[in-house]
Amino acid sequence: MKQEVTNKVFTVANLLSFLRLLLLPVFFVLFVVYRQDLLAFIVLLVAALTDLFDGHIARATHTVSRLGQLLDPFVDRVFIVIAVIAVFLADRLPLWLLLVLLGRDVVMLGLTIYQKYRFNHNFKVVFLGKVATVFMMSGFCSLVLWWPILPGADILELDALPGWGAEQAPLGFWLLYVGVVISWITVGIYCYKGSRPAPFSADSSSEDSSSLAPSPSDLPPATQASAQAASDDTPPAAFEERR
Repeated sequence: MKQEVTNKVFTVANLLSFLRLLLLPVFFVLFVVYRQDLLAFIVLLVAALTDLFDGHIARATHTVSRLGQLLDPFVDRVFIVIAVIAVFLADRLPLWLLLVLLGRDVVMLGLTIYQKYRFNHNFKVVFLGKVATVFMMSGFCSLVLWWPILPGADILELDALPGWGAEQAPLGFWLLYVGVVISWITVGIYCYKGSRPAPFSADSSSEDSSSLAPSPSDLPPATQASAQAASDDTPPAAFEERR
């Protein structure tokens, strides 16, 4: 059943999104400045859990709001940006992963601006994008805690690909690899959707169809005469009411 979208601001779901946004600078300071891995992990985990629950709560309580539809994906992007920069500054993330993850957000920003100004339409979040976000959030939590440690795959010895060599590496790297692949697949989906205008609604289509109806001046002369004669034979509305 389609959820009704409201203009409410102070909903439980929106408050959870605001809480997630406020927790991110707390995580950054704990992890990068004070090197408190455990505390930073707890804060980041709580922030990630709010992302899992806010959407479910909004739908369950019938409080899906226009603010929430904009706020939730925005906070998700801020989460990824702050997490990836923090983990990189802690020397726990290769440079190429930093560039790939941030580059994805730059591309999405450009697509969003293009879609808005070209078609006056906002993107709708696809389910695959939420899956990618879950993988990346889980991966960052693992890298912050640096646990669990998995044996290396012993496939390719490259410092830029932790986990692929013989050396042990946290599970978080594999979660990020999967998240990166899925996220760039969603970029392709968004590129396809962003190049097309939004479909017309039922109301707009009915208006368009009515506007396509020929005007009397467009009819042939004989048809115009018949139409005029029929209108002359039709009694006025006031006369009909008196009858």
